[in-house]
Amino acid sequence: MKRFHFITLTLLILLSIYPPKSAQAAAGAPGSSDFGYGAWLHLDGKYLQDGLTLSGELQLDWIAVHFDWSRWTPQAGQISDFSTLDEVMQQAADSHSAVMISLSNPPAWALTAQGPSTEATAQLVTTLAGRYPGVLQAVEIFPAANTTGGWNAAPDPASYSRLYRDVKSSLEAQGLDLLLVAAGLSPLDPSHAANDWQDVDFLRGLYAAGASQWMEVISLHFPQLTGSPLDSPSGDKPVVLRHYEAIRQVMLENDHQSGLIWITQLSVPDGTIDYGDRLYRDPQRQAEWLQQAIIQARSQLYIGVVFLLNINPPLATTPSFGSCSLVQKPKSVHTFYAVLKAIIQQARPGIPQNDSGRPKGSSLLKCKYKT
Repeated sequence: MKRFHFITLTLLILLSIYPPKSAQAAAGAPGSSDFGYGAWLHLDGKYLQDGLTLSGELQLDWIAVHFDWSRWTPQAGQISDFSTLDEVMQQAADSHSAVMISLSNPPAWALTAQGPSTEATAQLVTTLAGRYPGVLQAVEIFPAANTTGGWNAAPDPASYSRLYRDVKSSLEAQGLDLLLVAAGLSPLDPSHAANDWQDVDFLRGLYAAGASQWMEVISLHFPQLTGSPLDSPSGDKPVVLRHYEAIRQVMLENDHQSGLIWITQLSVPDGTIDYGDRLYRDPQRQAEWLQQAIIQARSQLYIGVVFLLNINPPLATTPSFGSCSLVQKPKSVHTFYAVLKAIIQQARPGIPQNDSGRPKGSSLLKCKYKT
């Protein structure tokens, strides 16, 4: 117990130095009728400064940050340099973008035999929430929790539910307003571990633990996909974008109509699953695929936010994020940048900042591409 109190104290001292500006509530959150556009900014990736500039120009609703817990505090009580995260938070505040931190990979000192320590997780999340009020609006709690790699132990819906509820209770006890995004359900690949759960079965386990009472947003991770965004799941194409329909069906079976789905990781097909998808390695084809994915997701009123791709390239050690990035190299952007910027501007005509999105039922601009 004393160790956890010491950890909390050091984090509070570290994170009390930098007071960012607040951001308004972003599109796609529970209670909003707007669709939210998001993308990933990688703190350890290439061309971070270019990515920060680009994110400000785009006026994204959401910026996602991968928070590798072991990297930040590998040893209990160790003080890390949060200056890069501070800079990202300030840029997000200046551009009126909300931030979602995706919390993963707990260090050994914050692990138990059942998975991440509830107490240590709650202390970290409440500290971050208190440090970045208004800008940090959501935390994704251990995505791919249905896999051993995501949960860092044998996946267990009951254990995940206890941790989620305890973190939520800690936030409420301190009067901190932060959305907890649940599970990061990930379809299994052929090489999955023996203890991994199919995402739909893990979700049913969450509902058996009472998730419909406390889980506002369920997130989906698609580190690998195949086919067109319009393809329906089938025996030869099981991992397609419309897999979200199977997740929604489980939600409806458990009377969770009010729950939202966020697609928090979306990888353009690259031929890993199906050799025929290699055509999407071409930037023009990637842009077309991503635009169709936006149209497809926006048409579903239960999908609140889609995090489309990387703003800057991630480290090679995080291949699950894919290689499709808006910043290709210094002063060079992906073909999709102009398309995404036009879509966002149409969603908020005449509004220079990210105050609200266009209602989900409205039409989407059909952009023409430049070669």
